[in-house]
Amino acid sequence: MEFVVRSGKYLTMGTLKIALVVLGSVILVGTLGFWLVEKEVKTLLDSFYFTLVTVATVGYGDIAPKTAVGKALAAGIIVVGVGAVLAAVQVGIESLVGRRIKVELSLPERATRKRGHYIVCGFGRVGRAVVRRLETEGVDYIVVEREGAKVTRMVEDGIPVIAGDAREEGVLQRAGVEAARCLITTLDDASNVFVTLTAKLLNPSLHVVSKTEGESNAVKLKRAGADEVIACHDVGAEKMVDAARRGEGR
Repeated sequence: MEFVVRSGKYLTMGTLKIALVVLGSVILVGTLGFWLVEKEVKTLLDSFYFTLVTVATVGYGDIAPKTAVGKALAAGIIVVGVGAVLAAVQVGIESLVGRRIKVELSLPERATRKRGHYIVCGFGRVGRAVVRRLETEGVDYIVVEREGAKVTRMVEDGIPVIAGDAREEGVLQRAGVEAARCLITTLDDASNVFVTLTAKLLNPSLHVVSKTEGESNAVKLKRAGADEVIACHDVGAEKMVDAARRGEGR
């Protein structure tokens, strides 16, 4: 059984950055503000200390705001500062927990146990379209993708993925190439040739379908071992012309 993590509930690292910026700003404003408006706060160090105590809601009582402006400043620091601290702590905890769950349950850095599945190399526009079609038809699959940002989003979206370069033998082995039924490679032509050669060496009976960016490279892909080569642009153009011609007959 394969597992992936849906971490969309987690607050983003962007939230953590915002929280830290807000917290830093609160501390800076509080340090300068208390130093300027409170007479018993003699130094910037004392003001910084009082600001931290206020944000932490510890309240030692050794320093307290006496002026109306100081009290208003303290109230604002408590509201904004405590909120920023809570947000930062929440993001930090969720990040650690989410990372731990991904390590335990998700596939990107592990070998899959799938058998009789499809391997899709690349998650660009064509790769995503292939995955949508496979899901519609209920075909078991796994994607090999090397871009970290894409891998992260795929894990969050529940898409089974192996992180790595599909041109590498070890990555294809982690994707279960020896037990796979079919491999579809949607990379650039040079990479597709390399992926096809490597996959066929690891599993000579594997059915390989490759995308090509031009008919001129179809022969090379065939020689590399691709069972079928699809020129996506040509296929798309053909369908568009067919649709246009059908429209003429209405």
